[in-house]
Amino acid sequence: MPPAKRPSPKRPAKRTTAKRAPPVDALAAAAWLEADSALAEALVESDRAITANTAEGRDEALALLSLALGRAARRRGLSRIGKRGASEAFDGARHELALRFKRAPKRVRVEIEGVARGREILIKARVAPVRAKRT
Repeated sequence: MPPAKRPSPKRPAKRTTAKRAPPVDALAAAAWLEADSALAEALVESDRAITANTAEGRDEALALLSLALGRAARRRGLSRIGKRGASEAFDGARHELALRFKRAPKRVRVEIEGVARGREILIKARVAPVRAKRT
């Protein structure tokens, strides 16, 4: 007859704890909440600008709209590329020419600013060539 099996020692039951979201997720959720709040403000200011009865009221609403959109953009890590009217060296990765040219110009003027998130270009800055002064 084979020897009897020894009973295995009883192990304590495993404790189950509620899983917590990693801190990174909590920070991301907070950033989204702040961006959503700024976008909500922008929607309200947009409506105020559209329905304004006076030019002064419209200008004030547009200024507040711009601030709210800027706050939302910063919360999501967006930044502007170029400064309107500035002259820069042409970079095909950052700039989009308003018109087609046989050769890319060396210097361009920013007509419409672009948008980036970190190093990723979301919208290229719209540019036009700077004409060299002839003497």
